[in-house]
Amino acid sequence: MNPADLIDLDRYPITDDVSADGQAFRMHSRLKFQHTGLLALNGFLHEAAIAELAAEARALEHHAHFVESTHNVYLATQLEDFAGEGPAAKGEHTFVGSVAYDRLPHGSRLRRLYQWDPLIAFIQSVLGTAELHRFADPLGACSINVYRDGGRHGWHFDESELSVTLMLQAPESGGDFEYVAGIRHRHDEEAVLTRVLDGDCRETQHLPFTEGTLLIFNGQQTLHRVTRVAGPRARLVPVLCFSERPDMFNSDEVRRYFWGRAG
Repeated sequence: MNPADLIDLDRYPITDDVSADGQAFRMHSRLKFQHTGLLALNGFLHEAAIAELAAEARALEHHAHFVESTHNVYLATQLEDFAGEGPAAKGEHTFVGSVAYDRLPHGSRLRRLYQWDPLIAFIQSVLGTAELHRFADPLGACSINVYRDGGRHGWHFDESELSVTLMLQAPESGGDFEYVAGIRHRHDEEAVLTRVLDGDCRETQHLPFTEGTLLIFNGQQTLHRVTRVAGPRARLVPVLCFSERPDMFNSDEVRRYFWGRAG
């Protein structure tokens, strides 16, 4: 299986960095990401590829480690440590499962796509960075998020600077991606967080779940959440992690949280 066969390269020429059309596509993608902190490519995967990758994910779903917890937007769970500190003291509810990278068979389509050099080269061009590396984390490099009935992920910032996701299987209802881009470390971060956590949605943007979408976003700078899932069909979304620094690992705390183990 060639990973290129999974992607609609006529619509999204990620392997073409030479022709005028290929360069224009890359420039447009980079500018979109720079302006919004988020690039969503609907229809990135062929219909047959969506079915194949979703079937792989469903076959691995029983390996998911589920967590249900209350945390703040910075993923800290000891909220008493933030008493009186504004939005950092507010709890967000999360119920999600995740299949660790080491559960993916070595010949799986998802693993081979993650390891495919043209994909990381395209993402690097979107970011405009001198270097980009796959995570070295054996659990978190390329995991699969599983949201069953009642699943959600409360408002939060990611620990990693960049997240790339593939929308493979939509739930019967819910499971939308909502976000407020580029507010981490901004001068009005606390004020924006206070408004959003109090239910003010005027600054919140909404990305419906469209199967086959590749989503590139800066989860470290972008406040985001996944709304509550309902129904018997799980929301399945692989998370592909990259970093400008080599040999990156999630912290032991994050690995225990999402996969129930540090190694």
